Amino acid sequence: MAAPAAWLNHDFALVHGEDGDGRREAVEGWKRKHVDPEWADFSLTICSEGCPWPEVLSALQEASPLGAEARTVLVPAADNLFTRTKDLPAPVKTLLEKPPAGLKLLLVAWTSLPAAPGKALGAKPWTDWAKAGRILKVGAMEAGDIPGFIEAEARRMGLSLQGSAVSLLAQRQGGHPGLIKRALEVLDLLADNHQVSEAMVDQVTFRLAEQKAFAWSGAWQKGDVANAIKALKGALEDGDEPLMLLGQARREVDRLVRLFEAEAAGLKGPEVLSALGLSPRQAFLLDGYKGALNKVKAKGVKGLLTRVNQCEKDIKGMALSRSEAPLLDLTLALCRAWGR
Repeated sequence: MAAPAAWLNHDFALVHGEDGDGRREAVEGWKRKHVDPEWADFSLTICSEGCPWPEVLSALQEASPLGAEARTVLVPAADNLFTRTKDLPAPVKTLLEKPPAGLKLLLVAWTSLPAAPGKALGAKPWTDWAKAGRILKVGAMEAGDIPGFIEAEARRMGLSLQGSAVSLLAQRQGGHPGLIKRALEVLDLLADNHQVSEAMVDQVTFRLAEQKAFAWSGAWQKGDVANAIKALKGALEDGDEPLMLLGQARREVDRLVRLFEAEAAGLKGPEVLSALGLSPRQAFLLDGYKGALNKVKAKGVKGLLTRVNQCEKDIKGMALSRSEAPLLDLTLALCRAWGR
């Protein structure tokens, strides 16, 4: 869905929401409108993901290069900037309330920011931004809109969804357009004569989720930080349930705990495999768990279990953090533990 022209015209703007495709389209549309490609290397500053307000302010205060009409600042993954409205620095608030000429800013949040009183967008200057049309939400669709979106995308691709395929796809993928589109693209490759059955939807949606979770866990088990973070962000951007990913991590950490207990009890060979819930055919996995345990020791295993439990609290809203930061922090800890 193309971003509204009125929103694109604003020099200072915010886009938020879980629809990864919509968010990318909005960002690219805004950049085409406000960034001169010939001057992009000099006049466009892209802040680091999750950076604090002082870093944003520093980027905004840089002088425009000679010959450039304006200086543009883009802040990706800016969810952390909206956790506490009272933390907004006064100089930043002044800029947000009265954007100066020759300066442009786009804030990009991966989640839907609440606008209720006392929440992220429920106070000034964000309430003024909302009235002015500076804020664009590209979050999940309402439940009643999902089947119509699926049917429209299927017609566009020439697919015919049979039986309860539409309702199952809506149930499995939720209201995230990007995730629905990815599933339909896979179904398009698999469907003979473009006929999509309920069984095919069941198979594809299950495998999509499992493959992304496996790609994430497989990367951190190799200590591959870059690909682990890439897989995590890709899964979250597609709208995958964070608790599903956490479940993958919990299973591996739980096996590490069981291995520690098994070694402490003096178990050997098949007894160790049984304690970890592994079959003889999975014996090859034992070396990876032993390598991680030898590296982190008892204290490290306890620390990992604590991180998993805390991450679950954060995701479920029992702690202050509501961003992707808990899973990112857990990913780095798992990479350090398993990496050799």
